[in-house]
Amino acid sequence: MNHRLLRIFNKANKLCRNGRSQLYSLLFFGSFKYIYRGRHVRIYGYKSLSIGKGCHIMDNSEIRGKVNIGNNVFIHENVLIRSMECSISIGNNTTVNRNTNILAQVTIGSNVSIVPNVVIIGANHVFSDPNKTIKSQGSTSKGIIIEDDVWIATNTSILDGVTIGKGSVIAAGAVVNKDVPPYSVVAGVPAKVVKQRNG
Repeated sequence: MNHRLLRIFNKANKLCRNGRSQLYSLLFFGSFKYIYRGRHVRIYGYKSLSIGKGCHIMDNSEIRGKVNIGNNVFIHENVLIRSMECSISIGNNTTVNRNTNILAQVTIGSNVSIVPNVVIIGANHVFSDPNKTIKSQGSTSKGIIIEDDVWIATNTSILDGVTIGKGSVIAAGAVVNKDVPPYSVVAGVPAKVVKQRNG
């Protein structure tokens, strides 16, 4: 196949994808340009789901359960957002990058940047009884709060019960198991404050 034919094929493929996305947007949200939905996107629980205008949900992502997504949120490829018994809220203009998992009770503010391979789990297994399997002991959920204008770098894990203050930066590879004060930069395992962003 020569380059010209390949360009024509790619344009036709893009038009088909955009047409499918616009039809989906019209059927479920009443407007052709309400959201952009990529290929193989799975969305479950429309009765308990709210998605704002101008959102992009890219290929192979899944949204399930009680989820509230604000306006102009960009969800990249292979993202899992799942909250079955709790709820997840994502504020306006937030970006969730590839291969990120957001599970259980999580509140994310506006203008938050979440880079690839981040794990945010607002729940924890109970394992206090050694005579029972961990699986059979259930779980608890305190929830996670990520305030506005936070940057979470790649390969970060954020554990249940944590609040990350406004304007904070979480360095790559950090494991956050304690609250982060506003405008802090944290790094390490477990994450510790390495500096403040106060000029």
